[in-house]
Amino acid sequence: MGQAVAGTSSAMVQLTLQEARGLARIGDRREADRALTRGAEVLSTLPMPEHPDHHFVFDHSKWVFYAAACHTWLSDDDRAEEHARETIQMHMRPDGTSNAPMRVADAHIDLGIVHTRRGDLDAAVDQGLAAFDIDRRSLTDLVHRAGDLDRVLRQRYRREALAEEFHERFVTARRALTNRRPDLLD
Repeated sequence: MGQAVAGTSSAMVQLTLQEARGLARIGDRREADRALTRGAEVLSTLPMPEHPDHHFVFDHSKWVFYAAACHTWLSDDDRAEEHARETIQMHMRPDGTSNAPMRVADAHIDLGIVHTRRGDLDAAVDQGLAAFDIDRRSLTDLVHRAGDLDRVLRQRYRREALAEEFHERFVTARRALTNRRPDLLD
């Protein structure tokens, strides 16, 4: 219903990409791809935003970020990797910090999942731990997304020390969130 009234706007792109995320989460590849395409088409008609950092403004970098998660959930590993790497590249400053730490951390989780499915445990855990090393505002989303990686790692590498190392880091983060104790992550 929101899309019906949003018109050609950032709100329309946001609503369409949220639809794509929901469809990807339930594994509906065809409809998720359609929603991603619709979002890209609307986005291409919008002017370049004056303030792309504004929460309610949708730009190309945000579309790429959403697409990375969608493709990860759909097990479209090549496209997931492409979009996750682009997200990291677009948001990394020369000094190694990020202007979008939450997006970059999620992109590292996406890459960790892709590496896990490809059988590269070292790279998967490196990416997952990199997500925890990024200074970010929201621990809730990180714990949720890290749970995705933890499940995949435990399914495939339950007895491996590296997978256990990531699991312990995930459990600590989940405990920090539950107890509202971000200092547990230090």
